[in-house]
Amino acid sequence: MSLTRIALGLAWLVGWVLVWRVPRLPRANGSEALDPVTIIIPARNEASSLPNLLGDLAAHRPPGARVLVVDDGSEDDTAAIARSFDFVEVITAEGLRDGWLGKTWACHTGARAAVGGTLVFLDADVRVHGDAIERAVRTRADRGGLLTIWPYHVPERPYEHASAIFNLVSMAAAGTGSLIPPRQGYAGFGPFMVTSKTDYDAVGGHEAVRGSVIEDFALSRRYGEAGHKVTNLGGGSDVTFRMYPDGFRSLLDGWTKNYGLGLFALPIVRLLAIIGWLTAGVGLYTLGGGVERHVSLRILGGLYVVQFFLMFRMVGRFSVLCALLYPLQILFLVAVLLRSLWRTFVRKKVTWRGRDISTT
Repeated sequence: MSLTRIALGLAWLVGWVLVWRVPRLPRANGSEALDPVTIIIPARNEASSLPNLLGDLAAHRPPGARVLVVDDGSEDDTAAIARSFDFVEVITAEGLRDGWLGKTWACHTGARAAVGGTLVFLDADVRVHGDAIERAVRTRADRGGLLTIWPYHVPERPYEHASAIFNLVSMAAAGTGSLIPPRQGYAGFGPFMVTSKTDYDAVGGHEAVRGSVIEDFALSRRYGEAGHKVTNLGGGSDVTFRMYPDGFRSLLDGWTKNYGLGLFALPIVRLLAIIGWLTAGVGLYTLGGGVERHVSLRILGGLYVVQFFLMFRMVGRFSVLCALLYPLQILFLVAVLLRSLWRTFVRKKVTWRGRDISTT
C-alpha cells in the first residue's frame, strides 16, 4: 500500500506540472497605430449567442476594425441579428465545397474578404471585455506567429458545470500554464485566434486544414511546423464564454465532436501524464476499504479536491461542488471520450449544429 500511496502522491504532483498557472493577456504594451484589423466571426445558428458578442464589439473593438459575420447556412435569425448592427458586414458562406467542413469554409470565406493586416477569428459564443482585442493584437505583433486564447468559462445553468473537466483537460493538453511547456506549438484554441494575414496565407490558412474536425489543433500545428511561434493564453476577466447554452445535448455533442480526434493529436508523453493523473484521482476512491481508508489516503483525497477546485477556478467560474465530485467529472469525461471514439472511428461521423460531419 505504501508504494500505491507514493504513486498517488506523485500523480498529484504531475497534475501541478501539467497545469500550474494559466497565463493571461499582458497589459497594454504600446500606443502606436495598429495595422488594419479584420474580426471574422463564423456563425451557424447562433441567434442566442451572437447579440452578446456583437454588443461587446460595438463598445470594445479596435478603432477602424472591420467586423465580418460569416453566416454558415444558419436556419435561425443569425444573419438578421448580425445585420441589425450597423458596423457589421454579413457574408454568406455559400456552396460548401467537397472536402471542406462548415467552420473551416466560413473562416476561409471571411479571410478571403480581408485585405492584409491582422485577422482575429472569434467564435460567436465568446465575450470580449475592455480593450482585450486591441491588447491581443498588440501582443501577437510583439511575439509573432499565432496567438490563441481559451476564454474563461462562465456557466449559468447546473448542467453547464459538467464542462469543468473538459476545460481543464483542454488546458493541460495544450500545455498552457504547464511547468514544462511544449517545445513546438501543436495545439491552439479555436474560440479566439489572432494572426497576421501574411502568416495566415503563408501556412495555407484554413484551406490547409479544410477537412479537419479539430481545425484549431491542425492550424496551430501548421504554424509550428513552419517555424512560427504559437502563444496560448487564458481569457481570465478579458475574454469569457458560456459554452453550450442550448441544453445538455449540445454540451454532449460539442465535446463528443472534438475529443476522439484530439486524443491522437497530443504528444505521447503529455497524453500519458494526463491519463495517469486522472486515473490516480479516480483510483484513490477505490483503495483502502472505502471509509476505512488509511489516514494518508484521506489526506491525499483532500489534496486532490483542493487541486481540482483551484484548477477549475483557473479555467471557469465553477462551483466547489465540481471539485468535491471531481471523480464523477472524470468518469463523465471518460464516457464522452468513449462516445467520441465510437462516433469518430466506427460510425465515422459526428454531429454538430444539425449537421453530420464526416471524420473519414
